[in-house]
Amino acid sequence: MVEEIMTSPAVTVRADASVEAATRLLAERRLTMLPVVDAGSRLVGVVSEADLLGLPEPSDPRAHLRPTRPAAVEKGSTTVAELMVRTPHTTSEHADVAEVAALFHRTAWKCLPVMRDEQLVGVVSRSDIIRAMARDDDDVEDDVNRLLTEIGPDWEARVTNGVVTITGPGPERQADAAASLAATVVGVRAIRASEAHPEHHTSEPPPPWWTADNRRVPPSSGTGVDQL
Repeated sequence: MVEEIMTSPAVTVRADASVEAATRLLAERRLTMLPVVDAGSRLVGVVSEADLLGLPEPSDPRAHLRPTRPAAVEKGSTTVAELMVRTPHTTSEHADVAEVAALFHRTAWKCLPVMRDEQLVGVVSRSDIIRAMARDDDDVEDDVNRLLTEIGPDWEARVTNGVVTITGPGPERQADAAASLAATVVGVRAIRASEAHPEHHTSEPPPPWWTADNRRVPPSSGTGVDQL
């Protein structure tokens, strides 16, 4: 879920702040977008690098015989409220990371505010997702195995380079459930089911293989690169 990888608390800017203040904040924090809040800390918009780049650059006095005053000074100070996007796209802290990754892939967006009902609780970015995909195999394996206890005590997973191999004694529907659970873990790139434990061998054929972009595992599950 997004809450597992988001940056919290979010760095915000007031709607009545100057554009210069927002620009400095973006530069100092190395951010691409700032959620904009009102006096009650409610989200009222977002302002991004692209919004600020749309401002006209002041004239360069060196390019003229007589120095000119910068356009921003002539027109008065511009506030964030004048440039921000007032109906920003947001996501929930419980949203699937893969869905957010797919959204970033389809659009030019780099960052989204994360909401808990009407409250701003963080920001999720492309960089957050990339870091999540680079998680250590041991950490991913621990998380998957914790979830597999919901299926039964004899189910287990091994993770290599983000690929999860699930082993268990149950019927195919339990293997489907195990794969679906594993797909929700941040850092999982693909999933497959191996043969059952030796002590559970039967005359039935071994279970099939699963991958993160296979219809057996919903495309919106997990954070596999196969789904981006």
